[in-house]
Order: sequence, then C-alpha cells, then structure tokens
Amino acid sequence: MILAVTFQSVMSTIGYILLALLALMFMVIVHELGHYLAGKILGFKILEFSIGFGPAIFKRTNKKTGELFSIRPIPLGGFCQFEGEDEAGNESPTAFNNQAPWKRLIVLFSGAFFNLISGWIIIVIFFSAYGQVLPQIAEVYDTSANVGVLQQGDVFLRVDGKQSNVLLPEDATALFKDADDQINVVVLRDGKRVKLTLTKAEYTVTNTETGEVTTNYGFGFSSYVGVKKLPFHLALGRSFSFMFFLVYKILAVLGSLVTGKMGMDSVGGPVTTISVMSEAASGGIAMLSYVICIVSANLAVMNLLPLPALDGSRMVFCLIEWIFKKPINRKVEGIIHTVGIILLFGFAIFADVFRYFIAK
Repeated sequence: MILAVTFQSVMSTIGYILLALLALMFMVIVHELGHYLAGKILGFKILEFSIGFGPAIFKRTNKKTGELFSIRPIPLGGFCQFEGEDEAGNESPTAFNNQAPWKRLIVLFSGAFFNLISGWIIIVIFFSAYGQVLPQIAEVYDTSANVGVLQQGDVFLRVDGKQSNVLLPEDATALFKDADDQINVVVLRDGKRVKLTLTKAEYTVTNTETGEVTTNYGFGFSSYVGVKKLPFHLALGRSFSFMFFLVYKILAVLGSLVTGKMGMDSVGGPVTTISVMSEAASGGIAMLSYVICIVSANLAVMNLLPLPALDGSRMVFCLIEWIFKKPINRKVEGIIHTVGIILLFGFAIFADVFRYFIAK
C-alpha cells in the first residue's frame, strides 16, 4: 500500500514536471515564432527553426523554401537561424547582416514582443475565467468614519488614482501606505464599478476574546488579498496595466540584484524555473497559466537586456551600425556573443547550484 502511494506520488510529480516543460517549450516557441514571422514578412532568409537544444531528434525540410524545422532533446530554449546571422563576408541580399538595420531591429524585438503579447492574452483569460488577485474588504469597523461608505466584500480596483495590481503581499499594503487623510477609490461591488471617497479618522477595535479596546487612526477596515473573477471588459482593461506592472516589478528585482539589496539566493536558473512551474501545475491549470504569464514577461525583459548573446545586445550592435553607418567587425561581434552565451549558461547553472546547495 505504501509503495503504491509512493509510486503514485512520484508519477504525479513527474507529470507536473513534464507539464512545466511543455509550458516552457510553449513560451520558447512563441518567442522564436516572433523572430520567424517578422523575418518572413521583411524578406529574411531563414535556415532553421528549432525547438530545444542539443542534437536534432527530428528534422523536416520545407521543399519550397529550404527551411529546416527541428526538435532537439533539451527543452530549455530554441532558435531561429537566419542566413548569415553570425558570419562575415556573406554577400547574399537575403542574409541577416545585409538587411537594413531597422529591419533587423524589428526582427530582434519581435521575439520579446510576442512573449509579452502571449502573456497579455493569457492574463486576460485568467482574469475573466478565474480572477485577479486583489485587496478585498473583510470587515468595516462599527466606529469607522467609512461605515456606510465601504461594504464587506468590496474589491479595490483603484486607490488614490493607482490601479491596485498585486503580485506580492506587500503590494496591497503599499496602496494605502502613504495615503492622505482623504482619498478616492474605485471598488468592484456586485459586478459594478463604484467610486468612493474614504476619510481617515480615529476608530476603535474590540478584541472579541479579551475584550480589550484599542484606538487607531486610519480608514477603519480590515482587508485580505484574494482572487476575484472580473467581467471580460474589466479584465481586458486591467490586463494592460497589470502587464506594465509586471515588467516594472521584474526590472525592480533586477535593480535590487545589481545594488545588492537582494541576494543570490533569490535568483534561479532553469531548474528553479521548472520547479516553480511544476509546483504551479500541481495547483491547477489556472495557477499554471498565471505563472506562464509571469515567466513570459520575465523572458521578454531578460531578452531585451543589453547582455552579450541576448536580443538586446544584438539590437545595440544594430543601433551602432545605423548611427555610424558602419558595422562593428562581425568577427569581434561573433566572439562577444559566443563568450556571452557561455557566461549566461554558466551563470544560470551557478544560480541553481547556489540556491539549492550553497545558500542552504
């Protein structure tokens, strides 16, 4: 009996990991598809579209275009290979480096753009089918100045002109942290948006167990962070703000890492990503889709950073060529990207090792 339960637990874990890998592959395909479609539209010659890294386990060539489609065994990335992308001296007019810089910039940006678009679509579906994580009223105290204004179950959509996006618990607290004595809010009540004005004042709270009465100064309510299903039009409208908020949070985390405010134990590589996504998968499709949105935005932001081998770095080289009307030596650029990708893979492995072994 114990062996049967253990076997079932192991198989469930493997299933969640496989689901996480499929979700990761989906994001990679979306990213590379952005490069591919932009390249096709702008007249670039594409040699290969690959899902995964390592030796090809499946190959198929398009007889009309000569494009090779391949699947490789390591599902931690992929690539869309353009003719003459990392080589000097290719005179073909369809080669990547012979295209106008503005065209190359569009192709390079399109991968991250497709990740943001896919994340946005997923979050619209998530908000309308499952709900958005938002601060909600648990109780309005009898002695509060806002009795009759706020109601139990009200969901905060905007606070003092700011949309109430929540990714971490502290995001909900921050909404009221620097509030004035009187603020305007928008709440969702019975499926409708309601505009309210809240006033700060003294109020008392009685402990039901001890009978102790405490006097406080504030808006006089208690709240919690919960999921609230939104009407489609509201989900659509709020999704844009949430995606910008998500990008801002990712950049803020990167800034904290650079300044040392956040330690290496908060960073993870591919193993951490798969672990988080498999854990989300165990919580259901809704939770997995939410995490996919976050990882998609993270993938987009990371790829646009000006680090060697990433799309952001290649865009910098294109901009330099566009401005000065002359490219940097292609061999030098190729060496920079090669060294960059080795360092990035090394850092990703080190981040996982540090997180699971050294930091503990």
